[in-house]
Amino acid sequence: MLERARFTEIGRDGIGNPRSLVAQSMGYFDGALFLGVTHPSGDGPEDAARILRYDPDASTWEVVYESPLVEADENAAVHDVYRGESSRKLGRGQEKGGLVPRYRGFRGITQLANGHGEPLLFASTLSHWGSQLLVSRDGRHFEEACEPGLGDPNVLSFRATLGFRDKLFIAPVGTVREGVMDRNFGDVARLFVSDDPMSRQWHDAMEPGFGDPTNLSVFAIAAFDDHVYAGTGNPERGFELWKTRAQGQPPYQWKRVLTRGAWRYNVNETTASMTAFNGALYVGSGLPGLGYDKAHDVGPAAAELIRVWPDDSWDLLVGASRFTPDGLKIPASLRGPGYDDADNSAMWAMAPYDSVLYVGTHHCKAFHDALGGRDSIGGGFQLWASADGEDWDAVTMDGFGDVFATGVRTLLPTPAGLFLGTSTHREMQRLWSARTRRPAQKSGTGLSVWLGR
Repeated sequence: MLERARFTEIGRDGIGNPRSLVAQSMGYFDGALFLGVTHPSGDGPEDAARILRYDPDASTWEVVYESPLVEADENAAVHDVYRGESSRKLGRGQEKGGLVPRYRGFRGITQLANGHGEPLLFASTLSHWGSQLLVSRDGRHFEEACEPGLGDPNVLSFRATLGFRDKLFIAPVGTVREGVMDRNFGDVARLFVSDDPMSRQWHDAMEPGFGDPTNLSVFAIAAFDDHVYAGTGNPERGFELWKTRAQGQPPYQWKRVLTRGAWRYNVNETTASMTAFNGALYVGSGLPGLGYDKAHDVGPAAAELIRVWPDDSWDLLVGASRFTPDGLKIPASLRGPGYDDADNSAMWAMAPYDSVLYVGTHHCKAFHDALGGRDSIGGGFQLWASADGEDWDAVTMDGFGDVFATGVRTLLPTPAGLFLGTSTHREMQRLWSARTRRPAQKSGTGLSVWLGR
């Protein structure tokens, strides 16, 4: 296991822009780390999303792409459905004028070889004018590879991206429509596939919603056991997990593996993360909105971790004991939801590295403490490690010493080590100071990136 002392902070304070709060996507391409950052609001030019390149040999960062700017219009400032009745909008409205970033984030990075065996790097944007898929041949020059939202300008992002064999899969997640943003769900779950993304020819990889209109998004996809697995977001019934060999012509034949949030129902609302490890697929659940989905009145609840085998049998590893059609499920780790912590609202990122599985959480305590004006602020993300999925040790319980580092947004195993990117929100410190009338400590802001090896 990589202990805390083996992690080094290689980027902090937003890496050149303190408003870059979320290290939302990572990829390893041509011997370097590529990091896509996200800004929660998109108020102006200072919130232009960036793709950064990190050279592990030289220990240097450089910006290889920055979002273009567009004139503010009715889509520039929107209400977030997960913030309840708050009148504050995200972004800068048309009435204020000026330029705003076309992309305020990058939600996915992956790679795929073209028909000539040349590796291509793809990055999916977060945009109020329809998500774009960008492509690069050299990691330094990027161009558009699809129409905004694949023809639907209401699509906020492509959250899940996966290169599998010679195909690229992308899943639209979130919408911006009539001044309202839903960052997690759309009208119905969709998944698209292309065997030649540069041709801009895309096809439905599945029947919309897998035939169920309550499946509102494909939240995560992963390759395991020569199959593509797709996990949904379903605020009415709980997530579902499906798999396909992706053979023949799309839409493919799919088989359902899990339903109704693995029989915990809608408090297991989404498949927040998935990865293959030791001959099984690990699935982490999650709830948006600090562990309570205000838009759909789901929760509060902490997240679970589930292990799925190639024969579709499954184990509950971290979570709530329950009777299911597959028998009594008791967590093999003997740990309840959220690793026995009610503030772990999502198993937000997971990755195997050097025969150990790492799971990073999204932790809500700092938000609750700041919003509640409590005497002090605690929390910080948690990082857990296990060699078998059942016995777990904590690498950190306090965000590597930063309570405002509320989530492990990305984990990426590479030849250079295990990269970890945070979601860091020190602006909560100013909110806490205003509510308690106590001075805020002076500190940096923005995301951090750590390297364990």
